[in-house]
Amino acid sequence: MHDFRGSTVEDLDLPPAFSITPETPLEHALELSFERSYSYLPVISSRSRSLLGYLSAEQLQKTFNSPSPPGPGHIEAGLATATVRSFMRRFPKKQAFQKIMPDTPLEDLEKFFDTGHDFAVITDADRRFVLAVAVPEDLQNFVKRRPSISLGDI
Repeated sequence: MHDFRGSTVEDLDLPPAFSITPETPLEHALELSFERSYSYLPVISSRSRSLLGYLSAEQLQKTFNSPSPPGPGHIEAGLATATVRSFMRRFPKKQAFQKIMPDTPLEDLEKFFDTGHDFAVITDADRRFVLAVAVPEDLQNFVKRRPSISLGDI
C-alpha cells in the first residue's frame, strides 16, 4: 500500500473518457481505442446515458485475432457492419457498484484495484456522467512521478 498523502482521483489528471453506445459501429470503436490508446471504452445508453458496460481493447484484439493492436481498416468483411452491442461486456444490473469519483482518495482506488478490478469508471456523484477511466498503471505512474518524502525532509 502506498502513501498517497491525501491525493484523490482528480490528482491523476486522467484524460476525459470517450463513451460509446451499443449502436456504435465496431470499426469506429476500434479506431477510437487505437488512436487514443484507450484500454477501455465505457458503453452508455443512447437514451438515458446510463452506464451499461464496456468494450476493452483486449477484446477487440482477440476479436480480430491479431498479435498486435489492430489499426483502422483491418476489419474483416463480416465484421464491417458489426456494432458494439455484439461485443461489449455488460455490467450486472442488480450488482451494487462502488462509486469512484474525482474526490475519491487514491488509497480507496488502490484497494479497488487490489480486489481484482482491471479498471475503474470515474463518474459524478449521481453516476449520471462518465468522466474518465482509470487503470492500475495510472496509480503506478502517479507514484513514480511524485517525489517521496523521507523523515529527514520533515
